[in-house]
Amino acid sequence: MRRSIVRSAIAAAAATLSVAGCSDTPTVTDPNTIVFPDSLVSYRAHVDPFLTLRCGGPCHAAPDPVGGIDLTVYQNLFFDRPNLVVAGLPDESLLCQVLERLIGHPAGNLETIPSNQVTGIRTWVREGALNN
Repeated sequence: MRRSIVRSAIAAAAATLSVAGCSDTPTVTDPNTIVFPDSLVSYRAHVDPFLTLRCGGPCHAAPDPVGGIDLTVYQNLFFDRPNLVVAGLPDESLLCQVLERLIGHPAGNLETIPSNQVTGIRTWVREGALNN
């Protein structure tokens, strides 16, 4: 019985790894290369690489995210802190307010983030903050 469970777990892990390696989205390593479209912003192609490289790497990632805010996992954008992302309402989303420098942020170089990326995050939130 125990061997059966272990084999099932190994098979599931192997399947997950093999599927995870298949992606239509190229790996982004430089946040400056992320260009957001004017509409139909994709979480996987635009938002996730932006948040991971601009915010997650320096501060907001596991295992010990600053302020308890991990920006590298989609679900955390809605549950780590109230109003961090309010789907459809960028003016009420703290993420947009921070990026637009409407509210303070203790560290980081927000002024170096291109306006296309700030606007892109706003557009993604306005479009419903989809996990697409």
